[in-house]
Amino acid sequence: MNVLKSLGKLIWGNPDNPELIKITNGELYLVRPNFSIKGTRECIFHTAQATVRRTGTEWQYHIVISRVFDEGEEELELQDEEEELEEEKVFLIDESLKFRKGQIEGLTTFSWRDLSGDPDDLFEFVCDISVTAHTVNAFEYTVYNCMFERKYRKSRDEATEQDIQSFIFDTELKIDQNDKSPPSTPKNRSSFNKSFTTPTSASTTPMKARNIESPSTPTKTSIKLELPGGSSSKMTSIIDVDVELHVFDPNTATFLTQSPLATASILKGNNYEYWLNIEDDNQRHVTQKIEPRMNPVFNSTQHCLIWVYFDGLDLVYSFLIKFQNLDNETNFKKKFTLAMYETLNETKAKDSEEGTMNNYNISFFFSVFISILQNKIETGSSDEDDDNDIINTESKGDNVNTQLSVGQKLDRSFILKGNKIGVFKHTDDDKIEFTNNIDNISKPQGKKFNPSKMMLHEGDSNMILMDENDEHSLFKMDLEYGKVVEEWKVHDIIPVENIFPINKFAQTTGEKSILGLSYNSIYSIDPRLPNFKLVNEKRRQYVTKNDFISGATDASGHIAVGTEKGDIKLFDSLGKIAKTNLPAMGSAIKGIDVTSDGKWLIATTDKYLLLINTEIKSDPEGRTGFKKSFAKDEKPKAKTLQLKPEHLTIMGHDVNFTPARFNTGEHAMEKTILSLISTGPYVIAWNFRRVKQGKLFDYQIKRYDDDIVADNFRFGQDKSIVVTLPHDVTLTKKTHLSTPTKSALSPSKKSASRSRNNIAKSHEIH
Repeated sequence: MNVLKSLGKLIWGNPDNPELIKITNGELYLVRPNFSIKGTRECIFHTAQATVRRTGTEWQYHIVISRVFDEGEEELELQDEEEELEEEKVFLIDESLKFRKGQIEGLTTFSWRDLSGDPDDLFEFVCDISVTAHTVNAFEYTVYNCMFERKYRKSRDEATEQDIQSFIFDTELKIDQNDKSPPSTPKNRSSFNKSFTTPTSASTTPMKARNIESPSTPTKTSIKLELPGGSSSKMTSIIDVDVELHVFDPNTATFLTQSPLATASILKGNNYEYWLNIEDDNQRHVTQKIEPRMNPVFNSTQHCLIWVYFDGLDLVYSFLIKFQNLDNETNFKKKFTLAMYETLNETKAKDSEEGTMNNYNISFFFSVFISILQNKIETGSSDEDDDNDIINTESKGDNVNTQLSVGQKLDRSFILKGNKIGVFKHTDDDKIEFTNNIDNISKPQGKKFNPSKMMLHEGDSNMILMDENDEHSLFKMDLEYGKVVEEWKVHDIIPVENIFPINKFAQTTGEKSILGLSYNSIYSIDPRLPNFKLVNEKRRQYVTKNDFISGATDASGHIAVGTEKGDIKLFDSLGKIAKTNLPAMGSAIKGIDVTSDGKWLIATTDKYLLLINTEIKSDPEGRTGFKKSFAKDEKPKAKTLQLKPEHLTIMGHDVNFTPARFNTGEHAMEKTILSLISTGPYVIAWNFRRVKQGKLFDYQIKRYDDDIVADNFRFGQDKSIVVTLPHDVTLTKKTHLSTPTKSALSPSKKSASRSRNNIAKSHEIH
């Protein structure tokens, strides 16, 4: 029960969210007594969601069952204009419903009285097999809390365990349909108490004990599995191992035993689809599709796998399975990685007869997902240092801040907001001050536009702008005059999909040329050319579609590019073939950065960062993969940077990283890797030196009261970070980031008004 009480903060925490908890997959039935002439069981919604929702009236809540349309079903229904389609049913939560939990054919059900129907009629919501035990128990517990608030007109926080238990309906008691009073106290509460300390699964069909074959030669048994979405599929088990199953309790920051002896299986379906299934002799605990969103971490020290499960409405769980021996662990790692590889790349991955990876692509992929978890979660408190200044940029319009460019020459920061750019000065006492606005951005012909990307140029004197509606041109803004003075026609056929400097520090100089990307080519852009600005002699074009989306350079101008498919290509110079091709990961490389010496690169995907050492160890000249191809037995392996699954559970937030960067400067050593979780309020920094030593979870974090749009270091150091919020910009010290403790990760109790008290100055962009 303590676990569910701690989850209550997540369920009830946001008063502005009308939905407390949701079961996303199930069926709704109307169940009648056997003697009814209407039949005993009628399906109302074949596919449905169950939600506990606030009503807007204090102490009152609804159970809402919403119909979910299958693909094409809604259009077919709408063709019948004479029939009005019922999309949801709403029930006021009251103890007279005699709400109870049960089972049918091994599936968890919730039932309650149909107060407007015939005597003994019940509504029954049958949970899909994919719904976890934790969601089921949290839903039940939430309903009882709603009943308490309605009956006693006071907060659920004042309820005792006995108060909540008094609402549990005893199915052995006969229901009197005319009786509106609460049922008598059930005789036996032991089953309820047990369900909250060691939650049962949504699927609790008893299963016979079975012999587990050695994982090195797994028996491929076929089972019929009900998959999320209601479809059935015949799945083949490719490996079964004995494990202990644990679930993370965010309240105590510890993993609690869920099952001392369970079977972990990887099930293969159709079309490169794999599922992780955990069950014991009594019930199925977890059935989850294998995908990067799991944030999987293999802990070689503790011989376990930890991962994340997202379920329902803003609920995040972290599970752990502990292997019983090294052989089980090794073989399960291998099968899990092959399953992930095939899922992402939709390509068959084959093992060699010796049982090792016979393909560098798979070996590289394997190195990404096998990380060593070394740090234990901290549970202490952290100091919440206020930022030096939080400058409000809120405007009267609907636009919000979208991009940040930090100057390398003039110590300015530029914030893009719709059709405007705000200019901010970094002061000597390490603060940030508003300087001026550049309004009404227009092309030389006078047509206004909202830039989709901006990049500082020529010693911070100009800004290069892109317009997503004009993919063949770039626009040069003179920052002194605050207006666009030139339009560069790049090419009449080849589009410009991204731009970046010709070398890492080109923006500090008067360098005119920049680099551009299209879906299948990399090229130089020189604005001094008379007509089209693309330099044909400095272009590398591929016949096949590579889907280039990101690029970066080192101080010498060596080029790294990332693709939508997850490839990384390293070039010595333009016009030549790539010296190194790092294989596709199946996840788009949305951002890439390189150290000034070119020896390290950091690549960003949605769910993790990849740190790769490009130095060729055997080369006497110390060359990198930019200058020379790697030997077959020396190709680099990646270090994976991600958040601990248990941290995500406390945060209650999915991961979607923004492009990570090294701190940079012409004479500064790279010490820190900085990123943030987009659509989230977290800034995250890794200690680069310790990560190179293998301490992959050595990161610090800071939470804000609003989602963060962009961040970057001040040029030349790693002490101060410019952080852009939707309507604010602030300068925070790296020392204000803290160890990811429970208090640092959990939603801040400070109100938005308190944050406003820290605003140094307010400047409205008109």
